[in-house]
Amino acid sequence: MNLPVSLKKENIKKYKAAIPCLYAFLQIAVLFFLRKFLLLTVYQTVAAYAAVCMAGIILLFLSERFPGGRKLSWRMVSDSYLMFWSGIHGVIVLGFLTCGTYYLTLTQVTIVQIVNLFLGAALYWFFYLVTGRPVTAVGIGNLMIGLLGTANYYLMRFRGAPLSLGDFKSAKTAVNVVGNYDFTPDGMLVFGLIDLLLWYLVWKFAFAKSKSRRFHPVSVAVTAVVVCGCIALPVMRFDRIYAQTNQFSQDTYLATLLSEIMGSTQSLPEDYSLDEVRRIIEAYEEDQKVQGNEEEDDILGTDENSSVMEFPNIVVIMNEAFSDLRVLGDFETTEPVLEYWDSIQENVIRGFANVSVLGGNTANSEYEFLTSDSMGAYSAAVPYNSYFSSGDAYPGLVSNLKELGYETVAFHPYLSSGWNRTQVYRAMGFDQILFLEDVEEELDTLRIYVSDRGDYSYLQTYFDQKEEGAPLFFFNVTMQNHGGYTYSGDNFETTVQLAGEMQGEYPQAEQYLSLMRESDKALEELLAYFEQYREPVVVVVFGDHQPNLEEGFYQAVTGQASAQWDLGEVSLNYLAGILLGQLGLPMSEYQQYVMELYESLPVISSLGIKTADGALYAKGSEEYENLIRDYRLLIYHHTADGENRLEDFFEIAGD
Repeated sequence: MNLPVSLKKENIKKYKAAIPCLYAFLQIAVLFFLRKFLLLTVYQTVAAYAAVCMAGIILLFLSERFPGGRKLSWRMVSDSYLMFWSGIHGVIVLGFLTCGTYYLTLTQVTIVQIVNLFLGAALYWFFYLVTGRPVTAVGIGNLMIGLLGTANYYLMRFRGAPLSLGDFKSAKTAVNVVGNYDFTPDGMLVFGLIDLLLWYLVWKFAFAKSKSRRFHPVSVAVTAVVVCGCIALPVMRFDRIYAQTNQFSQDTYLATLLSEIMGSTQSLPEDYSLDEVRRIIEAYEEDQKVQGNEEEDDILGTDENSSVMEFPNIVVIMNEAFSDLRVLGDFETTEPVLEYWDSIQENVIRGFANVSVLGGNTANSEYEFLTSDSMGAYSAAVPYNSYFSSGDAYPGLVSNLKELGYETVAFHPYLSSGWNRTQVYRAMGFDQILFLEDVEEELDTLRIYVSDRGDYSYLQTYFDQKEEGAPLFFFNVTMQNHGGYTYSGDNFETTVQLAGEMQGEYPQAEQYLSLMRESDKALEELLAYFEQYREPVVVVVFGDHQPNLEEGFYQAVTGQASAQWDLGEVSLNYLAGILLGQLGLPMSEYQQYVMELYESLPVISSLGIKTADGALYAKGSEEYENLIRDYRLLIYHHTADGENRLEDFFEIAGD
């Protein structure tokens, strides 16, 4: 028996309206599962999203069931809420794809979390205003969230930090090293992208032909609300929120990205002024006079007429991902990893460095060493990309050693396109800048990168050919140990396995430890070479960051997450000053200022500070900001305000 056509259409409409309701309940159930069994969210997040879904279902019911609901105003309200609903949904998915969790604790909600939700709604609302079609807006918005979430997912896996503005300037660096990473997705990425697709298909099925008036009073009112919600962060000053309450996190990614955009448009902090910098410098110089520290230091205690070379050669090796993971806790291996390193006992100063990055952003560690600045001054930046575009001369360790008569060389056995290094090295004053494309001979490789043995063979060749009696500063950034640690080709053999309970559990950690064993062997060969060299040579070796390995490995070793910023005895901004002090070489006033700070604050990083008596203060705390305020302003003056830089403070006195 055939049913009337009108009755069929009514049943289809009811069926279509039920689909979004069923899918919303499915999402709530999934969130509950993630909390109950995986602890990836909290019950308050589940309750909050359930409330959002229930409100959406009620509006959907009213707009479809009641005669008044079919009027344009009701449909506009329903469509507007769909944009808000989709924005909340998108923010939650983005949070899970970025850091594997999403926490919205209603009893401790912050302004940043609220703005983050409004930014999600604004993304969808923008596309709605452009297209006039709610379903199209959902589709484009979900596509944007999916692309951004996928990028963050892999960046978090490979380096432990999501996409930032600096990454667009570092795109060449990413292209250079992308071939060594494993892009196999896990369940979180797959299910997140499937959810975004299904969310779009559900609403396309329910409202395929829906179109609204973009300039209806309801649209105007919603636009005003969304704009007000999004500008709350700029109005309240993102830097103050960040400094005072540390409210940003990886699951408030959109708000964090907005704060970075704002920071990029205002490179100098609000409390910065040239007069304030002058006051800090004058106060320091007056304090030095009171302490009677204006005498010139003797340089290595040498006599002017001595035939002995006045300055030693200096080799600084920033070894990619070089780290002694035993600092984290005990674990067993089938072979010793740093056998030679452990054996060095004479004529050596050693310890554990505290760095500002994990698993990536190598350039920031490099920057701290060469400049004596700290990444603790910045909220989110890669200074190499942000502050060296002009090419103007930049005073620091390199220029000061040149003033003393050193030839200065920078060598990195990889492509020159990474981290804006060519521009930075020129500004710093390196006489020679050498990358892999500048090396004529074939260097030994391990996996797909030049090995430490190959790197050091070139270093030795350079020293063999150097002019005798001319001091050389050779700055070397290695490449062998670069992540990721999933290589499966013929040019590498895993020689170190984890033993005991970890046996066979963490192949990435085993590949990394095997690479470290090769680094140790190469270092032994290099130092044996320099022990026989005809001139004195000082060798400095430090790692730029710990590797980004399986989180389960870090959990097994430490019992907590991998980001342990409180480890280490000295931060990298002090290493150059320690080097100069040990050699008796003159320092600029700025370097002296930094080394005086070292006495009270031996660790200053982008995550926190450690005082001389062992007290810890996380970045964002009032104590942190108070203790480094003057230093922070000097850092901005040194690096970000080159036009007004007081050069004499950062340079050593010439002849």
